[in-house]
Amino acid sequence: MERDDGRPRRPHHEGHRSRLRGRFRTSGPASLADYELLELLLGYAIPRKDTKPIAKGLLERFKSLRRVLDTPAEQLEQYPGIGRQASTLIRLAKALMERYLEPFDEAAPVLSRPERLADYLRTSMGGQARERFMILCLDASGRLVHRAVLSEGTVDGAYVYPREVLRTAIESDAVSLVLVHNHPSGTLKPSEQDLRLTRELSEICSRVGITLNDHLVVTARGIYSISLGREL
Repeated sequence: MERDDGRPRRPHHEGHRSRLRGRFRTSGPASLADYELLELLLGYAIPRKDTKPIAKGLLERFKSLRRVLDTPAEQLEQYPGIGRQASTLIRLAKALMERYLEPFDEAAPVLSRPERLADYLRTSMGGQARERFMILCLDASGRLVHRAVLSEGTVDGAYVYPREVLRTAIESDAVSLVLVHNHPSGTLKPSEQDLRLTRELSEICSRVGITLNDHLVVTARGIYSISLGREL
């Protein structure tokens, strides 16, 4: 299609995308709906196509922007219009968000900023489809010296061996630990197995001079502290 001056017209979606970029730059993300943010992101992976229907379709299928970002790349690619480049960009956006929220820099003692730790854990583990068990190893100042995912299981559970926890803590010269695992079911209440494991690991660690500070249960909506017996 040509303009009156003979030059080709820009496709309608390119002009719309340019207006979205302008609103984002001048007014920030609050000025855009979830589908518009996703539409704008997808435009960088699918530049020659109108990405609004794809963005709306993804939100309709997965129910929320959070769930779209949490969805594995292989599952995203099952949606029409989403290829490897687009799925990689979506997963990259989630990875950047996780990295930004990490409270694990040398100047930030983990336990002195619980709100930062909570935001990071909800983002990195709360939306996982499978249960994962993570250990955070701290030095005498409460700074993180090592972290590791010790196991990943099914939607029902991930078993961790106490000897693996102890070995990881000793090899990291940890003075104290924070244990973290997620509940894909969304239930914040710890199970009896969670409570037994916490007691067992606390006793084992104390024998070698390591303190178990807490065991946190994470879901997309919140975090439960077993040591405090309440939601954070």
